[in-house]
Amino acid sequence: MDSYYMINKITRILIVLAFAKALTSCTQESKLEEQIQAMPLQVEFVKFHEEFANAQVADLSTLKREFPQFFPVYIKDSIWEAKINGKDTIQNILEQATENAQFDYLRMKEEIELVMKHVEYYFPEFEPTPIITVLSEVDDELKVVPTPESLIIGIDNYLGPDHELYTGINKYKSVALDRAQLPADVALAYAKLFVPPSNERKFMGQMIYYGKLHYVQQLFAPAAPLSKLMGYPEEKMQFTIENEEYIYRYFIDKEILFKSDRELINRFLMPAPFSKFYLEIDQQTPGGVAQYIGYQIVASYAANNNATIEDVIRTSAIDIFNKSRYKPRS
Repeated sequence: MDSYYMINKITRILIVLAFAKALTSCTQESKLEEQIQAMPLQVEFVKFHEEFANAQVADLSTLKREFPQFFPVYIKDSIWEAKINGKDTIQNILEQATENAQFDYLRMKEEIELVMKHVEYYFPEFEPTPIITVLSEVDDELKVVPTPESLIIGIDNYLGPDHELYTGINKYKSVALDRAQLPADVALAYAKLFVPPSNERKFMGQMIYYGKLHYVQQLFAPAAPLSKLMGYPEEKMQFTIENEEYIYRYFIDKEILFKSDRELINRFLMPAPFSKFYLEIDQQTPGGVAQYIGYQIVASYAANNNATIEDVIRTSAIDIFNKSRYKPRS
């Protein structure tokens, strides 16, 4: 009886301590977020795509002078004049689609500024730039482009995954062509500026590289849902979370973590309709499922080693892996 009482008492104490620790952590995170949100930052928001849509041919020289980066010298003025005069069918469709979208540009500006505040908090040398929206002809590689002078947003990439303009685009890509994706996209674009590309050839090294990217991205956009950070459809994100242990066990059982095989990168790390385990579950998985495992390993390393963002970025993949004490959720 006494032994049972003592075990029960110890269990209750451990539960209380764990709850207190979690509560303290949440409070600290809340205070940090308040501190970051209070940082003074306001940048210019330029809707270049609207300025061009509303321009007259007589305005072309002014636009070229103010926005030279959008007017390559090898493109003749006659091309721009045709667009302005409504003789470019694709331009007309894109302009109409973005107008019909009725974006809340004030909210968009605030969300992007908040990401910038987080970047500046973690990297004080970062200098926020004006935000400029453009039409990219639905080029997903031009969704968010940070340059020293500006942050360029390809606004026609955020019309919603079911928009008619995206008909024919595979769902694994169109799911990210959503307005709610923008903060995560901006955060990832900035994360790529601070996390050096990996020269690792081993699967594990590449997995940790993507894990670092998503870890930094999450710090830059902490309110973004995990599915947006990873770029997975919601149902496939949930499948990945529920099957994290089995996915990781597959990597261990097949002894692929330390293999240098480009095919593994394509199967488990690159964007695709699904990952290729060559099992019945493949269609339920997101492409690049190992990016999520890499993120969890990096997050575990940071939590268990009290690591700063600089520690995470500069620590080698093998050290992160060995010191992470990562245990996949079951």
